Amino acid sequence: MAQISRFFFLRHLRAEPNQTILHFRRGKLARSGPGIAYWFHPLSAAVLQVPVEDIASTFVLRERSADLQEIAVQITLAYRVVDAEKAGRRINFTIGLGSGAWLEQPLERLAGLWSRWAQEPVRETLMRQPLVDAVRSGAATIRAALDPALRGNAEAAEMGLALVSVQVDQVVPNAEIEKALQTPTREAIQQKADEATFSRRALAVEKERAIKENELATEVELARRQEELIRQEASNRLLSVREDAGAQRLAIEAQAEREGIAAEAASRDAKTRAVGEAEAKRLLLDTELGAEARRAEIWSGAPPSILLGFALQQFAGKVGSIEHLNVTPDLLGDLLQRFALRQSGE
Repeated sequence: MAQISRFFFLRHLRAEPNQTILHFRRGKLARSGPGIAYWFHPLSAAVLQVPVEDIASTFVLRERSADLQEIAVQITLAYRVVDAEKAGRRINFTIGLGSGAWLEQPLERLAGLWSRWAQEPVRETLMRQPLVDAVRSGAATIRAALDPALRGNAEAAEMGLALVSVQVDQVVPNAEIEKALQTPTREAIQQKADEATFSRRALAVEKERAIKENELATEVELARRQEELIRQEASNRLLSVREDAGAQRLAIEAQAEREGIAAEAASRDAKTRAVGEAEAKRLLLDTELGAEARRAEIWSGAPPSILLGFALQQFAGKVGSIEHLNVTPDLLGDLLQRFALRQSGE
């Protein structure tokens, strides 16, 4: 944008180097050039500012393919103004003498012109291609047809415009068709994703099965070891019981042997005592019998009076322990008779 300053009734304009100024006075070109600065009177002046730099423009064209499907083509092109005077006579680049800004939007009009010039070659290219081919490789085909068409456009040359570059950004169908075209690929990708998921699940199941098998094998091994432990413990208990039984048997045998020895010793002692006692009794009996025999021999030769006196003597020694004594007349009479006869005999 040109910078315009005011000094009383005069104006001073200073342009950028990439802007060409066309100054008209009374309908005639009075001054022109890029990046100029000068004083002028506003009442008799008309000033155009034409950019000489590269200008980029992006637009979208909607056409139909060979199979009558709507396609949107986004194009970005760069162009420049090579003849500012021709462009200024065809497009309004006039600036306000107070603000220095364009009174209209010349670049938008130029973008509309380039869009109109590009529409015909794009349409002809798409009408020769079905939708799938246009979407797949239409960008390169359209650019190959569009670049020479725009460079050789006579109307653009008459307006002092020249194409710098053209680029086809994208060629896309409408949303429903694009979704339908994406469906097979999406389904294939989804199928691969499902297969990957299934494979991952199968691998997870396989790993889980392996883990379960390992756990089961571990449990079986633990059970086997537990069984061996139980058997070993039972064997140890049986061995302990056997050892205890053997020890008890040995203890019982030792006790029985001790008791047998003791019983045998006691038997021998009892037998010895019995033999001793029997021998003592026999000797005592023999002694008593001998004594009785001798007494009997003595008594057999003794007179009756001596026998009676000895009997009375024995009686007197036992009379203290006799509770009852029965004396018959026969006994006393016989005794008295014998006593009397003895006295008379003397």
